[in-house]
Amino acid sequence: MSKPTRDYQQIIKQLENLQDHCSSMAAPKDAEEVWKNDTDALQEAIDIISDYEKATAQTAEMTQKYEMPEMAIKRAAGIYVCPLCGKRTQVGHTHCHWCGKKLSWSREAYADRDYPHLNRGGGRNGRNS
Repeated sequence: MSKPTRDYQQIIKQLENLQDHCSSMAAPKDAEEVWKNDTDALQEAIDIISDYEKATAQTAEMTQKYEMPEMAIKRAAGIYVCPLCGKRTQVGHTHCHWCGKKLSWSREAYADRDYPHLNRGGGRNGRNS
């Protein structure tokens, strides 16, 4: 996708200038209805671009908030909470059941913290049974 040559605010400003020009042409009593229609169409275009700009900003914010994974927060052995809403989540779930936040799980990081005895050769006290 190529980068636009102008940002949305510049496009809106240009459309508003064009709208002012069309309005001045529509001012005389004997002016054609086409200028009024052009003015209305330009206002619609301005509104569409403004709405699109707001929607893209909101989409980027929601993508960052919900689809960029974050590590679940450990509260106790085997108990994890969502980094966004703070509610308990199950180990290994891809998303929080409560708010929809995408979760990340690092087996090594969690295994070392929750089950250190597994890394010492097994057994309760690190002894092989």
